[in-house]
Amino acid sequence: MSNITVCARFRPLSSKERRDHGDALCIQYVDSETFIFKDEKAEELTFSFDRVFYDKSEQIDVYRHLAQPIVQDALNAINGTIITFGQTGAGKTYSMEGPGVLECDAVKKGLLSRVVEGIFECTKSSDDTSKYSIKLSMVEIYMEKVRYKYICYWYDYFPAIRTSRDQISRS
Repeated sequence: MSNITVCARFRPLSSKERRDHGDALCIQYVDSETFIFKDEKAEELTFSFDRVFYDKSEQIDVYRHLAQPIVQDALNAINGTIITFGQTGAGKTYSMEGPGVLECDAVKKGLLSRVVEGIFECTKSSDDTSKYSIKLSMVEIYMEKVRYKYICYWYDYFPAIRTSRDQISRS
């Protein structure tokens, strides 16, 4: 993977969107890297990215392509960042957190929980002498205000000794 990967993600339509507008989309699928946008004037604009995830794409596919390499690099002491950008309702929260706490299941959960699980899965398979200090954070910038949504620290984490999250000291 290159230093910067730019992807487009189209979340599934909500039940309200389906009710109000049907299944009509302004996006025409081309392939895994390109889509065509049709505006109100029926003009077609073609966009290409490193990867395009359409509304039928599964959360696990987004994780495997985008976040899993970052998780693996992080365990080799390389910092990683995932940035989502878009207008309100575009699907940033859906991609990062999933559809919602009550609706979330193993298939629909977002990148955040998959990254946390991925980090701990990778540390389990490391050698017995490895020691980790892990810091995860998630911020939201909205209307020029920064809101911390998720900050978690694990210091002196020895996967060979501590195997459950309850035994991990947190500060």
